[in-house]
Amino acid sequence: MFDFYFLNVVKRSFIFIFLVINYWSVGQSDCQLTFKYTPSTQNGVINWKQFPEFSLPFMIVYNGPRFNDSLQLPLKRGFSHLANFTKYDVDLPQKQRAILWGGVASIAGQPWYEIESPWNNDLEKYREKWRTDVRAMADMFTDTQGKAMPNLDILMLDIERELPTDAAIRFLKADTTLPNQYRKLSDVDFTERYKKDLSKIYAEPIKYLKNNQIPNTTNFASYSDAPIKNSEFFLNYTWQEWLTSDRVLNYYMVDSVSKKVGGEFYNQNTFLAPSAYFCYEYSNLKEYANVAYQLFQVEANVARSNKDVMLFEWLTYNKCQVNSQYGFNVTIQKHLIEAQAIFPFFSGAKGVWLWEGPFTPETLNYSSYETYINSLYRLSQFKDFFTGNYRLVMPKTAYQHFQDRDPVWRGVVKGNEILVAAINEFANDNETTDLTVNYGGWSQKISLKGKETFLCKFSLPDLQNNYLVYPNPSLGAFTFEYFGDGFLNGNLRIVDFLGRDILKQTFNGTTRKYTFDRNLPAGNYILQYVENEKVVEKKLVVF
Repeated sequence: MFDFYFLNVVKRSFIFIFLVINYWSVGQSDCQLTFKYTPSTQNGVINWKQFPEFSLPFMIVYNGPRFNDSLQLPLKRGFSHLANFTKYDVDLPQKQRAILWGGVASIAGQPWYEIESPWNNDLEKYREKWRTDVRAMADMFTDTQGKAMPNLDILMLDIERELPTDAAIRFLKADTTLPNQYRKLSDVDFTERYKKDLSKIYAEPIKYLKNNQIPNTTNFASYSDAPIKNSEFFLNYTWQEWLTSDRVLNYYMVDSVSKKVGGEFYNQNTFLAPSAYFCYEYSNLKEYANVAYQLFQVEANVARSNKDVMLFEWLTYNKCQVNSQYGFNVTIQKHLIEAQAIFPFFSGAKGVWLWEGPFTPETLNYSSYETYINSLYRLSQFKDFFTGNYRLVMPKTAYQHFQDRDPVWRGVVKGNEILVAAINEFANDNETTDLTVNYGGWSQKISLKGKETFLCKFSLPDLQNNYLVYPNPSLGAFTFEYFGDGFLNGNLRIVDFLGRDILKQTFNGTTRKYTFDRNLPAGNYILQYVENEKVVEKKLVVF
């Protein structure tokens, strides 16, 4: 017994020394900088062919300019779907078709369109409009020409006909064109009735499509309609309120009975499509955390829903103030283009819809798209991180990053590797920012150049070596100990050779060590420890 104990103490010391050496030896980086693109100086072109062909494991919809592209080049450079079509796309496979259905509620003279009221609308007129709209969609493709319904993979509604606040809803009550039965209600009852009935009419378009046999393979979503409100004033609420309060929710994404995320319109959506465009006035404010604000839209909606999130993006600044001095066609800064092509997937987005307005004159320069494509290509070099069993690492919420105005970093862990994305959007162009990133017992100092997006993978210490069982072999008692940074916060299980549970133990993040002092019968056992994506297995031998 003494010999076994002594040998295991020596063994444990040796392993601990190995861990220290291993800790400092890991961190070998791989940034895979194998390609350099050349932004086009010619107007009205996007040089797709300068990029190698590549793919990504996400839904990435291309709604940008095509310029008579006959080869469907976006589908060979990272994008999974087209939403802007040319005459060459009539036989585009269904799984690659996406359409943004604009003007869903736009019929002149109808209260829903004119004053954003759900009452006294002629739904038959709306159904006739919807019938005409979707027939036009069907006529775009050979397999559905002349039919009532198109074959699409994604149909994205664009409704945008609701009063967003209680104050705006109460103001509507003064409109004399509203039915008296609603105007006579108290302010509270009027507001609640408006929300309930507006939610019902929001559900009518998809209900119409389903009643008229649109293929059941069609995925539905609605532009900018998600449980979490799209507001640049989101600091009016705490992060805890964004996670739990019904005050921050879009009411037409709320079940009227439970007051939780749900309801008919929410349930109709296959996935959610929040938008977080960058605004003109914010482009001139150094302290405005654009990247953090956009990632907040992803993280908050992922937290409040079990539906996948596809983020709407635009390569142009949005005019958020009516009296803005700027016009349209102001391209966002290069670092924002790079960041929004990469970071959303590190915050939990499963897709992106790259939108562009209906007018793309050939007199403008579109090299911003080449910057975006190049950023997707950089990400594609690490696409295996986002398949199978992986874990997102978000050490700090985007909400907190917005408040602190500090560098953002996110990670993806798969196996014994971590992919790190980082940016300091407040740096000067030639400034270097030193940033330390860490995960578990691993830590790495990285250097950020200006506002560029850092993207590299690193090797991690062997997880199995971070967890020790000693003495092993033993006479039946042993200690399970974690030598990394942090504490045990998972589930421990021991099974015998027949697969029967001998022990189950749950840890709550308050200890690094657990001692099992019962004497197990002689034999072989398996110890398994599971914590999120980490799985550690050790063989136990008892004499």
